[in-house]
Amino acid sequence: MPDAASDSKDVVRRFFETLSTGDFALIGEFFDDDSVWMVNDVARGLPSQRGHAIIDDFLQPVREGLFEPGDPKVEIRNVFGEGNWVAAETTARGTLRNGNLYENSYVFIIEVNGEKVKFLREYMDTAYAHDVSAGSGAEGDADDHVAAQLRRLGHD
Repeated sequence: MPDAASDSKDVVRRFFETLSTGDFALIGEFFDDDSVWMVNDVARGLPSQRGHAIIDDFLQPVREGLFEPGDPKVEIRNVFGEGNWVAAETTARGTLRNGNLYENSYVFIIEVNGEKVKFLREYMDTAYAHDVSAGSGAEGDADDHVAAQLRRLGHD
């Protein structure tokens, strides 16, 4: 019989596989109203999204505002888990709307409850992400909501 850690790691593997598809409806199934996604950004604090805002105000604006359609893809390099807590080392790769190639390493600390991601803290090289994506959320073709969200996330 699988233990809670292996079940949690399986949920995390499925989560990142789904995240790479860009299917926001399917990605949203991993979250509920109490789920939290927190980005560890030393320069800008710890911005976080909760519940449906994870998709609407964070993932969708970033994916659609910064990246070419279908990107980025997330590759899991290592997964470690104990109980409901999982650490995942990943690499995200894709083409940005400004033409730059994006390749950044991430570590995620994730609390899983059943099939849901209850808490996720994301660690990455935010300076690299900011530098390589500069100009991707072009004002001329991004709507005001997306442009405002990208500026709030440090992509101006």
